[in-house]
Amino acid sequence: MNFSNMDEAKRYVVEVARKSRTLEDIDSSVDWYQKLIDRSVHESSKDLWQAELHKLVTWKNGDEFKSGKYPQGINELLFELIEWRSAIFSFQKVDTKVDLFKESGFFAQWYVGAIYGIFTIIGKLVSKHSSDSSLRKLWENVSPVALKNQAFTETELDYINAEMHPKSGRFTNANSQVILFRNKLIAHNEVRPAVKWAEVDNEIGFLIRMWSLLITWSSFGVNHPFRTDDQAFFGLELIFEPSELEALKSERRAYLERVKTWSKCFAHTGEVDPGRDAFSPISLQIST
Repeated sequence: MNFSNMDEAKRYVVEVARKSRTLEDIDSSVDWYQKLIDRSVHESSKDLWQAELHKLVTWKNGDEFKSGKYPQGINELLFELIEWRSAIFSFQKVDTKVDLFKESGFFAQWYVGAIYGIFTIIGKLVSKHSSDSSLRKLWENVSPVALKNQAFTETELDYINAEMHPKSGRFTNANSQVILFRNKLIAHNEVRPAVKWAEVDNEIGFLIRMWSLLITWSSFGVNHPFRTDDQAFFGLELIFEPSELEALKSERRAYLERVKTWSKCFAHTGEVDPGRDAFSPISLQIST
């Protein structure tokens, strides 16, 4: 994708990553895309902006949008993915007197729903379909421009590109238990593979780093994107003892800290990137 300038590329990232769009948001984006089309020099750029405009107009005029079913942004997908996984993680780490997932049909269904939610969202983020606003597509469109602006090193870019290769990369049936599970069970209702949570976390960590590189480069980052402990476990006070509930909250916080660590570690080495990550607050110091 060809951008007229760096600011245009950064705004594109923000547009794709932002939360579900309201009518006002879409009208603003439609105006912006139309201006890009009008001043595009290359036909390839004009076609790409026209495609983005067409998607927005189609959503705006469609029955789903009119009934309130707005398209999800990448940020929203990622944050919901982390909410699902952090809740499951906390229950995996804490032994409680009541095993809800065995003794309660409702919570057994919740657990299955959480698994489906996690694998479905990962599938959306790595989708190769040309009409999807996936993290994969955003990376392909913007990473060459971000590299020129020194948003990351060429070594890390090459590693991520190799991992995201549509045929030989990690998100294929052959190389990813996550994608195999999603395609076998969710997409086609075939034999159910076992869920290997360590591999799920590896995939999530990789996607978090990709996302963080783009968000840090294009914006000020995100502040307080996740639910509070009380919100996450609201309604369970009558089921678990206070000590158990506190332990669940503690483990959930531990997982969220793990997410923040993934966001600031190089994808190719795992070492800490000394630069800012998407969750780091901007600090201003005024001197006179």
